[in-house]
Parts: sequence; structure tokens; C-alpha cells
Amino acid sequence: MFLIAVSTFLLLLFASYYLLVVKFIFGWNRIKPLSNSINCPTKAQLSCVVAFRNEQANLTNLINGLRDQQHVNYEVIFIDDHSTDNSWSLVEKQIADLPHFRLIKNKGKGKKAALSTGVVVSRFDYIAFTDADCLHSHNWLYSLTKSLESSHADLLVGPVRLTEPHHFFELFQTVDFLSLVTSGAGAIGANNPIMCNGANLAVSKEVWLQAESLLKSKWASGDDIFLLQYCKAHKKTIAFVKSQEAIVHTYPELGLKAFLRQRARWASKSKGYSDRFTILVAFVVLLTNILLLSLPLAYMVHINLGLSLMGLGMLKIALDYMLIKQGAIFFNIKLDFVRYLAIACLYPIYIVVSVVWAAFGGISWKSREV
Repeated sequence: MFLIAVSTFLLLLFASYYLLVVKFIFGWNRIKPLSNSINCPTKAQLSCVVAFRNEQANLTNLINGLRDQQHVNYEVIFIDDHSTDNSWSLVEKQIADLPHFRLIKNKGKGKKAALSTGVVVSRFDYIAFTDADCLHSHNWLYSLTKSLESSHADLLVGPVRLTEPHHFFELFQTVDFLSLVTSGAGAIGANNPIMCNGANLAVSKEVWLQAESLLKSKWASGDDIFLLQYCKAHKKTIAFVKSQEAIVHTYPELGLKAFLRQRARWASKSKGYSDRFTILVAFVVLLTNILLLSLPLAYMVHINLGLSLMGLGMLKIALDYMLIKQGAIFFNIKLDFVRYLAIACLYPIYIVVSVVWAAFGGISWKSREV
């Protein structure tokens, strides 16, 4: 009787997980690639808002990329969130001859206050957000404006990937990040958004101002997810930009501790989620990985239980690979099944450690407690 009850629970849980993955695969394939002909003019105007704190190592590459944006009318607003390094003077010097670039101080404290400071002084009706540690193609903003014109979206979610991996640890991060971005895009394509990334967003200024008070300043991060959940709850139009020109690159973490701290910080904001479907997805993913981590215990309880769990886990890995491979093709990331299998075997450990850290460990960001 016990084995029947446990087996039934396992089947229901993993079936729920499989349905979610299939939903995201179909959703990804429903999104039409953006036609990005440079010969097509755009009338849209964008204010690009960048909040930064102690980013002097990344700001030069950021400014170089934003300086060279093509075929679009735009401004860039840098907001310094009380940096203690030379970030302010570096930006001030490098944008001195760029009249459409501005540098201002954060009127409050933290990233969300900095974004608010930038949005309030912006001149245009649409706001593009990115992070200071990002790299952009010359047609990034052009791709966003073309997508805004074709989709008429209130919130535009852009693609983000890590820079080219050089070893297994960076590949692990790349695949993990790829799974988040592809799942998020697939959920948008399935008309049930669950996540986005503040490194590449565009939103109507009117909508952002409406959502501002609900971005939950209690959490230092989460401005992107809470904005998405506001738009979803208020029936705003949300679209994903399926264009290689729109891809924003960011860097992997240098060490395991920094990587886990980052993921724990991301997981910690889930306490503020209000969207039921997002909470359901997070719960199913977490519980599935916890059960896979308990595979040795399942064998100890009963060999058939262990075999069943292993079979369910193998099917999970295969379906995950089908979804992630879709994203890998789009982002031009080389990912064979053998290397993915090694990553998939480590994945449950990483998920559980990140969640435990988020729940019980101290989390800091830019020398501030989160």
C-alpha cells in the first residue's frame, strides 16, 4: 500500500513537470523570429536606463556598446547607486562628448530606487533596461524598437546569455542560465509568463510608473520579475524578442561561492511572488529535484521504487534537453547530450543548495545585505 501511494505521487509530480516542459517547448516554437531588416526605418524612441554600483571594471565596455547603437533615436541615463570606487568619474569622463548620455545620482538607496530615479527623468515613452555588466550588439535598441512596433507590447522581454564558456564550470552556468531564459521565453509564447531578466527589458513608461509602487523594495532584486507579474496580473501585453541582434551578453561568476550566492539571491525573491502559476512551477521544479537527489534512499526503501524514480528522472533529463537545445540553437551555443548529461546529474544538488542558502543563509549584493 505504501509503495502504491508513493509511486502514484511520483507519477503525478513528474507528469506535472513533463507537461510544463512540453508547454514551454511549444511556447518557444510559437514565438515568431523578428524580421530585422536594417533597411526598415523605425520611428520608436527609447530611453535606456542603467543603474550601477561599483562597476568600474565593466563600464567602459558597456558605454562603448551603447554609444554605437544604430538606426534608432535614443538616450542613455546612468544612475550611480552610491558607488565607492571610481565608477562615477569614469562614466563622467567617457560620456562628456555624448549629448544623449546623462549621469545622475540615485535619489534613494538600492537598484529599484536608482531605476525610479532614471525613469522619472527620462524623455521618451518607452524605457529599455540593462545592467552595467552587459555587452550589446550595435542593433540591440533597434531590435527592441522594431519588436515594439510589431507587437505593440507593454512589456518586452529580450534574450540574455552568458559569454562563451571556456571550461566546465562556465558551461554549467551557461546551461543553467540558458534553461531559465528558454523556459521564460517558452512560457511567454504559451501566454503564461513566469520570468524575465532585467539585463534586457523594454517597457512602456506609463506602465512602469503604474507598477512602481508594487516592485517590492523589501527585496533588493526582483525589479524585473515583479514588473512582469504586475503586467501579467493587469492583462498587459508581454512579448519576447526572438532576434539574435537583440541578445545581451553578460558574464559568468568566477567562483562556485559567488555563483551559488547569486542563485540564492535570485531564489530569495520568490518569497515575494504573487503569481500562482509561477509559484506552482517553482514548487514542481524544486520538489522534482529533491526527489531525484533522494534516489539512493529510494533504492534502500525498495529496489522497484528506486528503478521507477531513475526511469522518471531519465525521461526528465531527455525532455529538459529538448527544451534547452532549442535555446542553444538560437543562442548559437554548442551543447551535445553527453556534456549536458554530466550537468543534469549535478543539477539537483545545485538547486537544493541554492534554495537552502536562500532560506537560511545570509545574502549580500554589492556590499549590502539583501
